[in-house]
Amino acid sequence: MPRCLRCKNAPYMVSFSSKTNYLCSLLFFWVGITAISACKDESDDFTSGNFYPIDPKEVNPVTPIDTTTIIDPPDSCWVAPISITKAGDFNNLFTRYGGGWTGGDATYSIPLPDGRVLWLFGDSFMGTVKPDRSRPPSGFQRNAFVVQDGTNLTTLTGGATAYMTPTDSGWWYWPGHGNAYNDTLQVVLFGFKSTGGGAWDFGYASVDVATFHLPDFTLLSLERKVADPATNYGACLLEDGGYTYIYGSEKVGFSKFLHVARVQGRNLNAAWEYFTGTGWSADPMASGRVLASVSDQFSVFKKGDKFYLMTQHHILGGEIYLYDSDAPAMGFGHKRTIYCTPEHKKGNLFTYNAFAHPEFSNDGALLVSYNVNSFVFGDLFQNADNYRPYFVRVRGWE
Repeated sequence: MPRCLRCKNAPYMVSFSSKTNYLCSLLFFWVGITAISACKDESDDFTSGNFYPIDPKEVNPVTPIDTTTIIDPPDSCWVAPISITKAGDFNNLFTRYGGGWTGGDATYSIPLPDGRVLWLFGDSFMGTVKPDRSRPPSGFQRNAFVVQDGTNLTTLTGGATAYMTPTDSGWWYWPGHGNAYNDTLQVVLFGFKSTGGGAWDFGYASVDVATFHLPDFTLLSLERKVADPATNYGACLLEDGGYTYIYGSEKVGFSKFLHVARVQGRNLNAAWEYFTGTGWSADPMASGRVLASVSDQFSVFKKGDKFYLMTQHHILGGEIYLYDSDAPAMGFGHKRTIYCTPEHKKGNLFTYNAFAHPEFSNDGALLVSYNVNSFVFGDLFQNADNYRPYFVRVRGWE
């Protein structure tokens, strides 16, 4: 069984060939965490309190937990007019016991033309979860496509180890964002490959675009857009003004910088152009750094005449921030904290890569997901709620 351990801001999964490799790698990772944590400003960090994971003794498939209560803000986190409510409907919907996907991360959503919603997940557990929320050794896949139709979730059937697999030997896919229009679905897929013999030696290998026919999800094409990318274009997409904007983050040491590409229309296989900081160029090397300190996965969306960028703390932090701008590719400012995840630094748990789902937002409440994981692989079997998305609704964010 591979070890499903991800860096908080980069979706890394590690397979250990021996107990020795595992212990050495884990020690190395914890040393790195200590060094990073010592450098970050903790003054606005929220590390206490808990309402997740759900106690496995309190839940079963028949009586889901009501998680719709309002969350009081901890000190030095969000402030009025922001208020937070647990999204009990989505938390219960993704508390799964079998019949396909039962836990994963990434948690992208794409509205489909027929009213359904496609959810994209990275490393995912399949199979059975027991009534006490523990799981036996079960199926594990690198990515999963799950279709929501009302309150029903259906996991699409793909290959033995993933719904989508690269043709390149030894590579795997983790999903980016995507879009759907008419009878076409396009999904950005990040190719990953090993870069050496160590447990942590792997990285981005490509940015690919998969095109499917709707409503049956027949694969039509798989096109490589970027090889050995410095920027993970496709971490988020936004349609506006006749263009589809393709956002990504460039990792430089412990920093990550926002970059923006775009295509005219909706077809991601059309010619890309890149924002230079002052204009647009067909040369990817001309792409400029727009904003510092975004996470590996983030959201850009529009409401009214404003563009909003939501990102989680880029270095092992539970804070979720929101910026706004009058333009889709520059000028993001007015930074504020809209939520702090209670699992952050609770035991072995960590949280990462929050994402906004404006298609599910109403009455001024923005639906936000974030991913929970554990540094201890066994925790994911003891309690399935240690590896899954959680959802909150944020009001007063505009």
